[in-house]
Amino acid sequence: MFRSESVSKKMKDKKYMKNKIKTKNRKRDKVVCFRLTQTESDMLDRKITITGISKQEYIIQSILNHEVNIKSDYRLAESISMEIFQLAKVIKKFGKLNDEEQLLLMYILEIYEEIKNEKAFSN
Repeated sequence: MFRSESVSKKMKDKKYMKNKIKTKNRKRDKVVCFRLTQTESDMLDRKITITGISKQEYIIQSILNHEVNIKSDYRLAESISMEIFQLAKVIKKFGKLNDEEQLLLMYILEIYEEIKNEKAFSN
């Protein structure tokens, strides 16, 4: 379709203003993008699934605090047990874990230790 320059410019201005209005009232109005390999993406997704928090919160906490604070509840215990079950199946099938799975197991054990320490500290 052929449009005059003024019409197309007005349409672009409307889109720009619409986006500007949407981002104006946001608490977090900046977007950060980065690329990962497929294995890095899978590892990140598995870690996020275990913690039970959003991907955004996980990345923000890990970048700003160099650690991720999670609340222990039944969902966390369930996701940890599911991951341990999956890793146990891999060990049973192959007799060992690959590097990524070893890192994931270490991550799960760190979470478990923190939960155990929290419970011991609260008693």
